[in-house]
Amino acid sequence: MSAARSTIGTTFKRFWNSQTGPKTVHFWAPTLKWSLVIAGLNDMQRPVDTLSGTQNLSLLATGLVWTRWSFVITPRNYLLASVNFFLAGVAGTQMTRIIKYRLENGDSKMQVLNYIVNGTTSKNKGDMNIMTHDDKSSNNVLVTHS
Repeated sequence: MSAARSTIGTTFKRFWNSQTGPKTVHFWAPTLKWSLVIAGLNDMQRPVDTLSGTQNLSLLATGLVWTRWSFVITPRNYLLASVNFFLAGVAGTQMTRIIKYRLENGDSKMQVLNYIVNGTTSKNKGDMNIMTHDDKSSNNVLVTHS
């Protein structure tokens, strides 16, 4: 029993004092980020028409970029990699649900893309609204292409 306690104590001390242990932000940031994964899993029960395409696109991009980055940085952070991998998976699943729903309900591919990028849809089939920046002023200009 004493040897087992010694092994557990040594293992815990090594974890506690590691570069990615609970004394560092490298532990707490990914640990708290799991709440985004849990929220995304909970959103699987929500009706698809209430999901945000732009939000899930952002979560997908974040998950993919940070999963890769977790293996590039020193120290390698496997907790950060795992949470971002699952974040990308949940967001990718939600994006698939959104795209499938919108296509099945009559949106064109351009309308689906517009919904995901801008969060809106055009009333005219085939139109795509793109927000562009007017170089002469700081106003945004809505351009509609047919």
